[in-house]
Amino acid sequence: MLPASDILHLEHLHAQAVHNEGDYYRIETSGDVVPTACPACSSALYRHGTQRQSFMDTPMHGKRVLLDIERRRYRCRSCGKTLFDPLPDMDGKRFMTTRLVRHIERQCLTKTFAALSRDIGVDNKTIRLIFDDYVDHLKATVTFETPHILGIDELMIIGQYRAMITNVEKLSLFDMLPTRNEADLLAYFQAMPDKHKVEVVMMDMWSVYRQVVQEQFPGRMIVADRSHIVRMANDALERVRKAIRKTLPDKTRLKLKYDRKLLFLRSLELDDADRAKVNQWSAQFPLLGDAYKLKELFHSLYEQPDKQSAMNAADAWANSIPSELEPYFKDAKGALQSWRAEIFSYYDVSITNAYTESINNIAKEMNRMGRGYSLDVIRARLLYNDEAQKDTRQTIRKKPRKKAETAGTEWSFFQTLQTEPVEAEQVIEYGPSLATLARLLREGYFA
Repeated sequence: MLPASDILHLEHLHAQAVHNEGDYYRIETSGDVVPTACPACSSALYRHGTQRQSFMDTPMHGKRVLLDIERRRYRCRSCGKTLFDPLPDMDGKRFMTTRLVRHIERQCLTKTFAALSRDIGVDNKTIRLIFDDYVDHLKATVTFETPHILGIDELMIIGQYRAMITNVEKLSLFDMLPTRNEADLLAYFQAMPDKHKVEVVMMDMWSVYRQVVQEQFPGRMIVADRSHIVRMANDALERVRKAIRKTLPDKTRLKLKYDRKLLFLRSLELDDADRAKVNQWSAQFPLLGDAYKLKELFHSLYEQPDKQSAMNAADAWANSIPSELEPYFKDAKGALQSWRAEIFSYYDVSITNAYTESINNIAKEMNRMGRGYSLDVIRARLLYNDEAQKDTRQTIRKKPRKKAETAGTEWSFFQTLQTEPVEAEQVIEYGPSLATLARLLREGYFA
């Protein structure tokens, strides 16, 4: 037994003796709050025995901590009700200190429940219940500013596509939905606060998204996500490459497999050696060379000086497709017709490539994070990550106006001193930064 000291640093609970039990500390404690009257009828109380109770506390020296408290029991002289002496330092729902609950809340957004259970000595179920309560608290208290440019993307998480709602202008995550079904999207946007702030909606080319947005945000500009558009040209080129590769001997097939990434790079991104390889493949297989040129021209639709030039270039591109390549580029050509307005609305809105890059990076890392987690855990860890929120958080400082002064009186001078402006802060949350989330996922921050 070690000598007792104020090692707890709790306001109303004090250590009497410390026992080192090997893998944990057991600390005998006593409280200093004594009830003065019956909470039910306000009558006098008298002592009615004691009862030993145990509470968990935050780990110390790498060991779990158990607090033993000999709680005093009281009985009301009037109504006969019994009660224990209050423990303000303890959580009202669980046998643990309030600071341990806060510790679990902070850690459960990054560590696994199993790891926390091992470190603290609390079972997984209790940690999960604390997590659920904490997330409910965050939902009620953390509000993100409704985006001016709202993005609807999707991620494959735990074997299912989930709709990801983003703030395109701030490059941040706004919310994540359990599905991308029309009914879920309609219900979500019907209840969305401050919908009038949404001016532009950027989306994947999925007809359900367009139908929902046209119903819930009538008159708003819709922009088809550039990354999904240009990807169709890459997919068409890949289908051509695979069709050619099937006819090749093993040695040549392997070479074309290893060089596939070069075909997806833009021509300006190739160095001399890589460009020579692409030219070699194009000369050896003219159909592949034509497909590569079509891919390059399709990408260039987003590099035109203005909207009309881009639409003219698109029409010229569609008319230039050789008949033998029509089946491969059918989807890209069809999109230019059925999504024409949404595709070329890109020229009416300034959207940076950083948004697309961040979305793609998050998508790459989500499957790794998704193993062993439920969707609500993944959603909470992404949406309420404070480090990522800091990168988009905005603090506005305002000064209140002075009250009107009454000139020529001593009292007016005194009033002026009393009403000197004091800075007031307003914090605006835009959601966690997509780029920061992508980095944290890549670094394994969410263990």
